[in-house]
Amino acid sequence: PRRRIDLGRADIGDLLGGIGDSPDAAAAQVRAFEHQASAMLGGLWVRATASGRDALDLILDGLGIGVGDELVVPAYTLGELIVRLQGRGLRPVAADVDVDTFAVTPQSVARAITARTRAVVALHVFGAPCDIRGIAAVAAHHGLPLIEDCAHAFGACIDGRPAGSFGAAALFSLEVAKPVAAFGGGLLATASSELQAAAAAHLDRRRYSPWPAARKMLMKCLEEFAVRSPAYGLAARMMFREQKGGGFEQFYRGLHDRVRPADVAFSGFQARRGLRRLAGLAQRNRHLNLLWGELAAGLPPEFAAQARARCGEPAAYNFVARYSGDLPRLRRRAQARGLDRGLPGEVLDDVAPMLGQTDCPGAAQVFAEAVAIPLHLGIDAARLRRMGEILAAVSRP
Repeated sequence: PRRRIDLGRADIGDLLGGIGDSPDAAAAQVRAFEHQASAMLGGLWVRATASGRDALDLILDGLGIGVGDELVVPAYTLGELIVRLQGRGLRPVAADVDVDTFAVTPQSVARAITARTRAVVALHVFGAPCDIRGIAAVAAHHGLPLIEDCAHAFGACIDGRPAGSFGAAALFSLEVAKPVAAFGGGLLATASSELQAAAAAHLDRRRYSPWPAARKMLMKCLEEFAVRSPAYGLAARMMFREQKGGGFEQFYRGLHDRVRPADVAFSGFQARRGLRRLAGLAQRNRHLNLLWGELAAGLPPEFAAQARARCGEPAAYNFVARYSGDLPRLRRRAQARGLDRGLPGEVLDDVAPMLGQTDCPGAAQVFAEAVAIPLHLGIDAARLRRMGEILAAVSRP
């Protein structure tokens, strides 16, 4: 399966302990988690949020970015982000991406800046650091705050400095498949005292409830039971057919959105798991990055793996490559052999057409050719070899 998460008995203990916590005890756990995250991010002020998107909202509010303001965003990113920004009355402007790294560049960011631009958002795509130093220099030259989107990138670093520490603020996601997974939630990190005060004023008023995160964990337990069952291969071929995949994807995302409330404080259960995930982050990244390199080295010539280490040391997230052949055919043939390829367009989106732009050919190419290949802690050396054999077989004419 393309998705599996690391679940164990300790997670059940975290859940049971977190549900029984008083609000004060939960708050102490959350403070401990925030303190540890801060230490790993170079001492930045860190607060846990309801989600990565919630952290972005708080950052935009704290920077005073509002209706009519332009925001430079990556042309290859999550389409739902664009809808969210437009819902705030903002005017996103897409900066094209490099076809090898999938990331924006200092040059593409500079071309997207206008007199109406109020901030720049740079995404470390799939955990791979972008040229954040160059982008920060462009933003500083124009007097613009830089927002680092580190949703995929907790644990990535550039010359020993953690991703998330180069801009005015950074957002991290703690969703179930992210490098630090806490069954939902996010982090806001900043060195700005003004942003700290504005974000704290919102977060300190939120009500406490452990149940949204508990529901998220229950959903993921059921999903894990499904993907580990012998019947999953047949079910995946039925659910992820092109003619049905869009409806299933919409249902799946909607189901998760309903257990992602924005007005609930981060829970003690999430903080307990977050602390354990932080403690093992470096080891997991090393292990998965080694698997990533082995998988990339064994890809058939029709594939071009993302250039991840060009600008820094990546965190371990999705394995995504470009494929120059017929993607629907590849998907069908891979699933027929037991390799779960998932849904069309499930990776990220080419958002330039959503914005009426036709000047982002790099993003259009990456979007058209991107293929996600399973890579997670449930894959051992034998499965890795088998995946390589399947990809070699199904990519042939």
